[in-house]
Amino acid sequence: MSRLLPLILVIIISCKEKEPNTSSYVAFTGAVIIDGSGKTPIQNGTLLLSEGRVMAVGSQEAIDIPENTQIHDVSGKTIIPGIINAHGHVGDVKGIEGGHYSNENTIDNLSIYARYGVTTVVSLGGERIEAEPLRAVNDTTAGQRARLFIAGEVIDGDTPAEALAVVEKNHKMGVDFMKIRVDDNLGTIQKMPEDVYKAVINRSHELGYKISTHMYYLEDAKKLLEAGSDMMAHSVRDVPVDTEFIALLKEKNISYCPTLTRELSTYIYGEEGDFFDDPFFSREYDSATVRPLRDPEYKLKIRNSLSAQTYKKQLPVAMSNLKTLSDAGIPIIFGTDSGIPTRFMGYFEHLEMELMADSGLTPMQIIVSATKIPAEYLNLKDLGTLSQGHWADFVILDADPLEDIKNVRHIHKVFIGGEEINR
Repeated sequence: MSRLLPLILVIIISCKEKEPNTSSYVAFTGAVIIDGSGKTPIQNGTLLLSEGRVMAVGSQEAIDIPENTQIHDVSGKTIIPGIINAHGHVGDVKGIEGGHYSNENTIDNLSIYARYGVTTVVSLGGERIEAEPLRAVNDTTAGQRARLFIAGEVIDGDTPAEALAVVEKNHKMGVDFMKIRVDDNLGTIQKMPEDVYKAVINRSHELGYKISTHMYYLEDAKKLLEAGSDMMAHSVRDVPVDTEFIALLKEKNISYCPTLTRELSTYIYGEEGDFFDDPFFSREYDSATVRPLRDPEYKLKIRNSLSAQTYKKQLPVAMSNLKTLSDAGIPIIFGTDSGIPTRFMGYFEHLEMELMADSGLTPMQIIVSATKIPAEYLNLKDLGTLSQGHWADFVILDADPLEDIKNVRHIHKVFIGGEEINR
């Protein structure tokens, strides 16, 4: 028996070490939980977390909370998944000026997004080597900044060989997606030829990348779908979409990213910006930052800009097309093209939601477009919904966004990987 005693003690100690460390659990209780799936919200819900991930989500009656769990009573509030911007940009802009690309500025940009409840950004073009270590695949505990996925250099070239060289450069650097641009900027530049973008799409797929496409015209959008593009990264803005386009999107199961604030940003500064004095805006962007946009000469320049006024006329077309495609069951992916000068990161995501509502989408449709759909269609692992095993990226709101999508502005707290963002 004396020989067995040490062995018994080892077994007992070993069993104790395997017991779950319940002190690592955190629970948020009492809130209405919109899990991002589009299902009916959970009333009086519980969101249970451990080590930065969702352990369980459901009604309080359905969730067993382990002993010693840190419990936060958030009764009267609403919890939604963190917003995913599937078409943004990071690293280059500081204030309203470009040309500031650096690791530090990339982190700063991602921090601004996070404070506005945008917990993941798919940066579609312009990223340099400084961004590669910050990719979500390398940095799963981003902390005080949004998670980042990148596309690298926007692929361009007059010949297939030139464009394919950019594909290989991006691949060598380390990217998550590829991005091409098929647009003539309202007739002012040469559009990428079909043989070039077909070569790029094919090679990107061979390397295992989805490819998003900047486009403008309906005719080009159809050709790009036939060629294998995986995401329409902007709205069709020249004419109303037709049944042929809808059929192509359905046949190929391709998502559509409207970026309505892209058009808004081209002309809105011709007048005094309605949002310059909005406290929700000025919490990040002070009066000195926007002073150049208030200059009378700058406003006149915008009002006299043919391109700005053309895009202003096309915004209603884009909004109508969004409603048509949504009604047809096309997966709508939330994106803004923010992170370009005068397209204000974080704030423009909330403007985009309001424009989507003005287009006729319901608050629930908008929330799902900014959570579940981009995660699903862009293969953003363990993101998008408040589901068991997913990262605990979520926003606690002081008001019900299903009553008015503007209530997403009423941010109480933001969490990324279970860590509260310092706002």
